[in-house]
Amino acid sequence: IERKTRGKIPEKRSHTGDLTTSNLSILLNSASSSGANVNEVTALNVAAVTACVGLIADMVAKLPLYLYRDTPQGPQEITDHPGASLIGRFPSEMHTSFELRQLMETGKGLGGNGYARVYRDDLGDPRAIQWLSPCDVEPRLITRGNGEKMVVYHVQGEKSPLARYEVIHVRGFSRDGFTGLSPVRLLRDSIGTALTQTAAAGKLMKNGAKFPGILTAESILAPKVMQEAREEWDKNTTNGNLGRTPILNGAFKFQQTSGMSMVDAQFLESRRFELQEIARLYRIPPFMIGDSTASTTWGTGIEQQTLGFLNFCLDPHLIGWEQSLGHTLLTTAEQRQGLYFRFDRDQLANVALEARAAFYTAMRTCGAMSPNDIRRKENEPLISAADGGDSYANPNTSAPTPALE
Repeated sequence: IERKTRGKIPEKRSHTGDLTTSNLSILLNSASSSGANVNEVTALNVAAVTACVGLIADMVAKLPLYLYRDTPQGPQEITDHPGASLIGRFPSEMHTSFELRQLMETGKGLGGNGYARVYRDDLGDPRAIQWLSPCDVEPRLITRGNGEKMVVYHVQGEKSPLARYEVIHVRGFSRDGFTGLSPVRLLRDSIGTALTQTAAAGKLMKNGAKFPGILTAESILAPKVMQEAREEWDKNTTNGNLGRTPILNGAFKFQQTSGMSMVDAQFLESRRFELQEIARLYRIPPFMIGDSTASTTWGTGIEQQTLGFLNFCLDPHLIGWEQSLGHTLLTTAEQRQGLYFRFDRDQLANVALEARAAFYTAMRTCGAMSPNDIRRKENEPLISAADGGDSYANPNTSAPTPALE
């Protein structure tokens, strides 16, 4: 019954107003302090933004996703739920599970919000999940007659607004509680500076990173002689003729220049600073997007660096996904029964398996943890008490350690 009626939107008493005007205002006023126009499209021209957004999106998309139920024997995987098979394997004819999650997380990484439309059969069970472009979705906050608030989604092409029951919404950092803030707009000035620096670097490379030297004459030359010298010089020092010796009419002397100026060094340092500033907002370790100058900040080994990325950056995204999926794809009754979605994080934490095994071995040996204590932490089914699952005995000795009360 809930599946068939949950998506009904109550009569609204008030709402936040037409958000299209405010969205248009943001788009029209997206110029940064450097003068560059910054939005979700132009930001992709900055390599650091593309690398950060792409890295998180790929990680969310690649990790296996399962549906579990809490039982007295531990987590039990549910394989016959239609929502689990859709989001974890084959959402629709449009995209694979990897592509769908990658698209939604990319939308969240650029604009703060990722959306997918849930289509249901006559019984209310989900039968397909398709990606929605964030530009086609406008969330609005409405108020029920009793004062309770809820979010509805106005989707381009839909005649009536959709409830959260019909839309999977993964949002980023939010200020109002129902829409995520765009990281691109939060980083407008840094991205605008990076865009300006990229354009300046391109012009610099087009004209040569530095001029090879200076031509001087002892007397003032006629404009015609200067023009002929310029043409001869350019003809032999550009494109495919680079390296040929120019032959110039007139008394010219060549003074060679070399080395990087302080301005060049500051330009490179400024570009590195903008890369780190972008990585800082996305909470990406800079070494993961090509900046190795501060790799020791996250640990000296690949194990510590990977665990740091998992704990401080990726895990909050995964938790947001798990709860958003449960909010839309599970009924209230199923949530009360202990059903929940969970990503398999072990694929990223495999580098720490040896350290975890050593820790669990030490805890078992001193009697601090039982086999079931360990299996709970690893999200594995429990062992019965008859088989020793609740025993705190030292497995390396014949004399059992008393069980903890």
